[in-house]
Amino acid sequence: MRNIIIAAVVIVIVGVGYLLIRGYSKEPTVSVVDKQTATTSTTTSAGVGEESKSSTTITYNSSGFSPSNVTIRTGGKITWVNDSSEEVQIGANPHPIHTGNKEVSGGGFVLKLGPGEQATVTITKTGSHGYHNHLNSSQGGTITVE
Repeated sequence: MRNIIIAAVVIVIVGVGYLLIRGYSKEPTVSVVDKQTATTSTTTSAGVGEESKSSTTITYNSSGFSPSNVTIRTGGKITWVNDSSEEVQIGANPHPIHTGNKEVSGGGFVLKLGPGEQATVTITKTGSHGYHNHLNSSQGGTITVE
């Protein structure tokens, strides 16, 4: 009987420890706010000397991202639009490990957009956040969050 009680206590301790470790090791999740097929493509830029915006659109085509560098306010939204005939996989820098601000990719390793698709993400962390196309890392840019 004593061995059963000791085994039960050990199982409970191990179970609670596992749950605590699992809970602390998770990265915060950022969900994609909107993912749909794009019907129009608009590009809004926020460059040097311009007022930062609460939202902007970055369009991807076979030449890369446009605009590639934008500035938004904290809590602002980026709408990614795939205006190409191929899938784009948006990932946070550096390539290929994507350890930067994962808000750029909707909280995942990459944000996959098929031809004509778009997705909107919210970025709250201030600073300069690089991003790239995981399938062609020479295509990328920077999101500055103020």
